[in-house]
Amino acid sequence: MKKYRAGKIKREHSVIEQLWPVLEHIAECDLVTSIIPGPISPLGTHGFEVTFQRFTETGLRLLAKNGAAVQEVYLVAPDKQSTLEWLAAEGIVAWKPPRKATPQRRPVPEPLRTVVLPSDMACSVCGRAMRAGTRAAQLGRKRYTYAHVRCAQK
Repeated sequence: MKKYRAGKIKREHSVIEQLWPVLEHIAECDLVTSIIPGPISPLGTHGFEVTFQRFTETGLRLLAKNGAAVQEVYLVAPDKQSTLEWLAAEGIVAWKPPRKATPQRRPVPEPLRTVVLPSDMACSVCGRAMRAGTRAAQLGRKRYTYAHVRCAQK
């Protein structure tokens, strides 16, 4: 089977009908080197949409869905992040940059009471071993966890 390429769009497979104008618009972008539509699979949704799926080694993977089918579309792009931002700015895909999550330390629950441990176990705060028969702070409300008394006071 002879592979045919017109401009940046590879035409090895047939393409969902509403996808042609979108592919031609993407081909106008200087950030995209090549566009490779994949095979079409049946689907039972309504409406037409193009969604960003993931980054690949060479670019991006998009999914184009219409009322009866879904098709993978691979974009070859050296600068993946800028390409994705361009696609979002043009309204081709719905994507927002992720918010930078600040790592938050989980607060230690207030100790309920001090108990004598019936068996060896690990401290739920620092992870070090606690021997049976030693005093420990009982933490939590329904599921009790145990910690060194000095760890629970921090």
